[in-house]
Amino acid sequence: MKKIKPAFLPAILILCLLIGSIGNLTSVLGVPALLVVVLLGAGLYFGAPRLDHLSTRQLRWGIGLGLLAMLIAQVVVLHVMPNTVYHDPYRVLSQADQLAAGHMTWDITYFWRYANNVPLAYLLSLWLRLTQLVGLSTNLSVHLLSILVLDSFIALALHTIWQLSQRASLLVVAFGFFALSPFAYTYYLQVFYSDLPTMLVLLIIIRSLLNWSQKTSRQRWFAGSGLVVAVMLGAMLKPNLVVLLPALLIVGLILARQHLWRQAKLTLPILLIVLGFGLSLPATKVFDVAANYQPRTAFSFPATNWILMGYNQHSNGGYSGKDVGRAIKQPSQAARQRYNLKTIPKRIKTLGVVGVIRLWVVKLGIVLNVQGIQRWYNGGFRAAPSWYSNHAGFYQGLTVIGYVAATLLMWGALMLKLLRWRPDLTDPHQILALLAVTTALGYLAFHTLLWEVEPRYGQAILPLLWVALAAIPRQASQSRPRWANQASLLNGATASLVAFGAAGVLGAQLPQKQVIAAQRSQLSLQYHAKPKTVTPGTVLAEVVDVNAPANYFSVQIHAGSQVQVTLTNLATGQHYRLTMAGSVARLHHQLAAGQYRITVQNLTTRGQQVDVTHTYHYQLAAHPLTVNGQSQPTASLIYTCMQR
Repeated sequence: MKKIKPAFLPAILILCLLIGSIGNLTSVLGVPALLVVVLLGAGLYFGAPRLDHLSTRQLRWGIGLGLLAMLIAQVVVLHVMPNTVYHDPYRVLSQADQLAAGHMTWDITYFWRYANNVPLAYLLSLWLRLTQLVGLSTNLSVHLLSILVLDSFIALALHTIWQLSQRASLLVVAFGFFALSPFAYTYYLQVFYSDLPTMLVLLIIIRSLLNWSQKTSRQRWFAGSGLVVAVMLGAMLKPNLVVLLPALLIVGLILARQHLWRQAKLTLPILLIVLGFGLSLPATKVFDVAANYQPRTAFSFPATNWILMGYNQHSNGGYSGKDVGRAIKQPSQAARQRYNLKTIPKRIKTLGVVGVIRLWVVKLGIVLNVQGIQRWYNGGFRAAPSWYSNHAGFYQGLTVIGYVAATLLMWGALMLKLLRWRPDLTDPHQILALLAVTTALGYLAFHTLLWEVEPRYGQAILPLLWVALAAIPRQASQSRPRWANQASLLNGATASLVAFGAAGVLGAQLPQKQVIAAQRSQLSLQYHAKPKTVTPGTVLAEVVDVNAPANYFSVQIHAGSQVQVTLTNLATGQHYRLTMAGSVARLHHQLAAGQYRITVQNLTTRGQQVDVTHTYHYQLAAHPLTVNGQSQPTASLIYTCMQR
């Protein structure tokens, strides 16, 4: 039996996950999250044998009913708590909405700067056009797409885990991770963006390689076709999928060294993967032509811009507004490239060897941090229900504890397996596990050593980690004492009490800036979004539902604009005058729950500019913007109501 010793790559992944685990435990909720992990881990250890004795029929019914309950909960969340999508996902959604309406123009500089999101915007526009044929609204279409992609990923992940492990206990744990944690109800459900499709593509790629040597010619034809399409689309949506190529090279070299290359029969799928990457380049050009998109190098950023930010110690290797601002001021892409190539070595020299290593560790901790899953690209709920706003600290704390605990529990189980794993590459499943581990390391190395980081970037490796966990063989199980079942139930109940208790007690210590109502979607001035010119005497008005007490209200107007902004309580008729502070009109005053009307008036004798977000079919807020009494359902002011 051929084995690799020592297990070098698994050891590196263990180190990375340990750093990520520490990073996830640094907040005030870290200790209770760790306690929940320990309790649930012990409970699963004691209860695994009983779960493994569940019949296939029991598993199907249990998982099936659980997924149905998850779907119902998702629909409720989307209906009761729609959020205000902002930053990159909104710009993609807005452009897709525009293309779907037949307006084939690109009016802001965002896509000239970040051309990688052009295919996503175009594909989303095709979906919107398709759903318009059956009478679905754009809002409903986007929600439906999120549910389809998310639940397809969850179902496919569960199916893959069962195929690889044939362990009921692991399948139940995976179901708990996906359906009982915040994973299925927060970012991936409420914000449609490229992250989740990329995870689905990675899972499809891995599944295509599953048992390849045992497939018939017809099965290989179908799997190979799907593999090429998946790689092509994945490379178009997220160019960092290219880390799959060096991972395949490394695994191929290991197989060749062990004289197992022919036995693995991976030559054809690897060639198909390379073909998929090759086809992504002309396919992108085809999409550009179909979408009437023409790149403009005067606005585009070279790849070195992200490397530059990746070595910005002041932003810990993350997005840097100052770096972006300097890049914008450069006259051309070539000038930006020259500046970056000159500045990057200076930053590395300033950091020194110790500083660079420290920055890598910090970046690794950031890219694997999952505490903010509820906040990713979420500008706040459009009108949070009173039951949520009145106990926001508790719900936010429970979200953090729930997803951190679920993540660390999965990482912990994987690390224990990796510690004892010596890959037997005569087993196709273990080849798949090695590829998953190597590709995951490729993603982490890309963002840690080279690129800029954000916490959500690390989620790309989620399907890879689950594949590795399921594909690595289990160790011989030890006998459990008779009281194991009772201990398992007790541990689970105690973990729940700890999570709910800590969320209630410590949730109050989370940042107290709670968004009560908001509409923050906008194309942004930095991308040359055009404000609305309000003629003299014009009145803009919009009703806002404030479902809980608040003490701060702001409306984004426009720098230098001279308009009068008031807020009126529709129940009492009380008026509040907002004061200008830069480009924002603000009010610091205690506001009772109820309906309020924002009024923006141009009382001057010349036109004034006001920032208004306008779409073609996507409804931004519950109530329309009115201009001199005329309703505009797909337009809205940009406002935020908070309890600070």
